[in-house]
Amino acid sequence: MIERFLDAGHHVGLVTGDEVYGGNPRLRAALEERGIGCVLAVACSAEVPTGAGTFRADALARKVPKRAWQKLSAGRGAKGQRGSTTGPSSTSPRQPRAATSC
Repeated sequence: MIERFLDAGHHVGLVTGDEVYGGNPRLRAALEERGIGCVLAVACSAEVPTGAGTFRADALARKVPKRAWQKLSAGRGAKGQRGSTTGPSSTSPRQPRAATSC
C-alpha cells in the first residue's frame, strides 16, 4: 500500500510504524531504496545487523549509553498529552531507527 502511494507520485519525508510494520524487512528495504527515513518499532527478539555483528534488538538497545537516549513527546491528542517515543539521539536520518518496547 505504501509503495503504491509513493509510485503514484506522492512524497513523504518520514514513515513511522508499529511492530507489525517494523517486522517487515521488505518494507524497510523498499523505504531505504527510496531514501525515505523511517522509525519502526521492532520486537525485542528481532535480529539487527550492525557493523559489529548481528544482535537482538533488546541486547543492542542495552549497549547504547543512557546519555545517548532522547525522549520525544508525541504531542497533544484529543485526550491530552500522548505518550513519548524513545530512541538513540545520535542516529543518522538516513538510517532506519528502531524503537523497542522491551
